[in-house]
Amino acid sequence: MERGLVFLRYSVIGLLRLIRYRFFLFAGIFPYLLGQVIAWNANKALNWHYSRWGFLGILLVLIGVELFNEYFDAKEGGDRIFLEEKPKVPDYFFILGILIFVLAFFIGLYLTFQIGWPILLFSSLGFLAAYFYVGPPIKWAYRGLGEFVIALSYGPFMVLGSYYLQAKRIDFVPFFVSLICGLSIFCLAILNEIPDYYQDRLIGKNNLIVRLGKQKAARLFSFAYLGVFLLLAAGILLKKIPILGAVIFLIFPWVIKCIKHVEKNYDNPKEFLDTININVILYLTVIFFLGLSYLKN
Repeated sequence: MERGLVFLRYSVIGLLRLIRYRFFLFAGIFPYLLGQVIAWNANKALNWHYSRWGFLGILLVLIGVELFNEYFDAKEGGDRIFLEEKPKVPDYFFILGILIFVLAFFIGLYLTFQIGWPILLFSSLGFLAAYFYVGPPIKWAYRGLGEFVIALSYGPFMVLGSYYLQAKRIDFVPFFVSLICGLSIFCLAILNEIPDYYQDRLIGKNNLIVRLGKQKAARLFSFAYLGVFLLLAAGILLKKIPILGAVIFLIFPWVIKCIKHVEKNYDNPKEFLDTININVILYLTVIFFLGLSYLKN
């Protein structure tokens, strides 16, 4: 029994680490599914053919993002500057990333001919955000704009693109919900970068945290997280979010606890990692119950 509990504990820890280090691979799938659910709520039907092709395209883009980030971070020294033995990232990661994006482009092109030109627009915006996040010459992440690019990509671009895939129109409800998604992922982007402050500063990665400093970044995180719940409350009051979405407020005490922990331990990396793990779970909880509220409505 005791061995079983130990195994379960380390399995959960391993899963959380995988989610944390590959979080944006997971995070991109949920806003896409949320857009599909809102479209189903509006039309009471889904075109599963378009849904499957859209999901494949999004998955390819997310894998391409991971490959590009690994490749360019290795070139610039990001996330590895304090490691004694730096893991070698193969050069073929770049070529493989390009090939994956080409495949995603053809899927986007197919869906564009089937549905309409906005699909190509969303696809193009997604590519520009994905490649130039760390890729030259723009390097959004090095100019203090990376966090905003992440918020737009995993919020409005993803949710609205997914919704349009089914509804063939843009409506206020998915746009409003996409703001909650975008602000939630913005909070996590800030949180993930705070422990990397010194190494990012050393390699010239002047992201928002480097520009603001840890203390102000922690305060920005707090205000942004509270903004998520203000948007949620406004959406419920305006009847843009089903009343079941109010269940999300049950996690608000944990959110307050996390905010206090971040403001207290922003300069303590060891204590900070637990906060990141908890906030990953909180993010997934928010997106899951948002989607569930539209399914049950």
